[in-house]
Amino acid sequence: MARNNANARIRRKVAEILFDEGSMTRSEMSSRLLSMNEFRILPNDSSLTAMLCKNAQIVIEGWEWVQVTDGVKVKNAVYKINDEIIKSREDLLYTLPVSSMTRSQKERAIVCPSCRQRRIIKDRWSDCLTCQRK
Repeated sequence: MARNNANARIRRKVAEILFDEGSMTRSEMSSRLLSMNEFRILPNDSSLTAMLCKNAQIVIEGWEWVQVTDGVKVKNAVYKINDEIIKSREDLLYTLPVSSMTRSQKERAIVCPSCRQRRIIKDRWSDCLTCQRK
C-alpha cells in the first residue's frame, strides 16, 4: 500500500475519532490510533500535527500544557472537529478534502461552483456542504 494511501486512511480515521470522542491533543490521538491496531505504521508527532492542521474538517480548540520527560511541560494544541460545518457523522463524507478520499469517492466528487474545491455533492445541492454552512 502506498504511503499516501495510508495517510489518507489515517486522516479519515482521525476525523471519525474526533467526531465520536471529542477534543484531544495530538499525543492522545496518537495513543488512540495505536490502540486501534488498524495501521502498520503510524505517523510521528510532527506528521500527525501536519495532518491535523491541514485538514479543514479539524480546528484548534485551544492549548493544553502536557508534561513530557524529566518534568518538562510543553504547550500542545487541542484539536476538535469543525462543529460549525459538521453536524452529523454523514457530514464527514461531504466535507472530506480530496487528499483524504478513496478512489471511488474521488470518482463521485465534483468541483463546487462556489469554492472551486472538489467535494462529494448530493444531487439536490447546488453547492458543497462547506459553502452551505459558512
